[in-house]
Amino acid sequence: MPDKNIAILVETSLNSGRQIVRGISRFARERNDWTIYYHTGPLGAMAPASLDNWQGDGIIARIANSDIHERVKACGVPVVDVLGNVANTEYPVVKCDEAAISALVGNHFKDHGFRNMAFFGLSDEQWSLTRRLELSAFCRENLQSEISCFEVGHDERSSQVWAAYINRIQTWIKSLPKPVGIMIASDQFGPDVLAACQSSGLSVPDQVSLVGVDNDLPFCEICQPQLSSVEPNHELVGYEAARTLHCILQNESDIPESTQVSPHILHVRQSSDATALEDNALVKALRFIRSNACDPISVDDIARAAGVSRSVLQRRFRSSLNKTVLESILTVRVNRAKEMLSTTSLPLSDLAERCGFRHQEYLGFVFKKRIGCTPGQYRSQHTRPR
Repeated sequence: MPDKNIAILVETSLNSGRQIVRGISRFARERNDWTIYYHTGPLGAMAPASLDNWQGDGIIARIANSDIHERVKACGVPVVDVLGNVANTEYPVVKCDEAAISALVGNHFKDHGFRNMAFFGLSDEQWSLTRRLELSAFCRENLQSEISCFEVGHDERSSQVWAAYINRIQTWIKSLPKPVGIMIASDQFGPDVLAACQSSGLSVPDQVSLVGVDNDLPFCEICQPQLSSVEPNHELVGYEAARTLHCILQNESDIPESTQVSPHILHVRQSSDATALEDNALVKALRFIRSNACDPISVDDIARAAGVSRSVLQRRFRSSLNKTVLESILTVRVNRAKEMLSTTSLPLSDLAERCGFRHQEYLGFVFKKRIGCTPGQYRSQHTRPR
């Protein structure tokens, strides 16, 4: 079978694009019958003009706007879109599950006691608008509340208007009820929001809790405190896009119009590691649980740390958090197990012990009940190829 000549039109200046390309390349290595044509502009910027003289069999592209759509369409070959910014392109779309991403963030804030949420994003990107709409829907359904939004265009971050841009963010954040959890549509804006908080004298994460999207480590780690972030699984987006294009080239039927890839994990860092509660005893209890949940702690240990009796603590957990102390401990342990399953190759017996479970079987029981699959299945679904 002759090689298929496949063009990739994906910007790689950000981690999301690089991960998509990585997923495509993984599929190409497995097939061993694809020749990849890939050309970017300066610093990984998209270079649509590179397709003008290209001749091949298929394209995987982030169709960001109508101009890119027209250039791709002019090539006259099968195309798979990995963005979904432009509606009605007639091309299959493989993209992140934005509802699941926003739900991860919303649940994180909710589980930490935040009832006020806000959203910072881009006004000219469909994926950002969708994340805002999904977070808004989450808050209406789960908290019976509305979110505050601040959205900017790409051109509003230029050096000529930078001071005014930061001042606008400061004014917006000062107007929000505190404490507040802010979802940032993309990690690239994390330093901007954090700078506005610091200039306003607001404490992160105690007054303003921040969670971004993409797990773009240079942006997350440059923030002080470091930025929590959802890892959307862009690599699987790239892999599934390549698989979809392969099916099209094989003339297979039932090609889905849209495929959504579930997010990988929410990496909790210092920017959102706080509990929004007025009850000081509950704040102390939850902090103790977060710090010690993987050790053999008891409800009595937590009550002593909170400075209240066991019965008072249980009552306040039920009335304020709608859960028991044990359920809160298990939540921390399960989240730790999820992170370790997806990032380490530790045997399940060792992993169970490090996450605070008595034995591997109990980890499996709790995991199956809460997550809906076994720890081994979760690991196989969420471990990234090396």
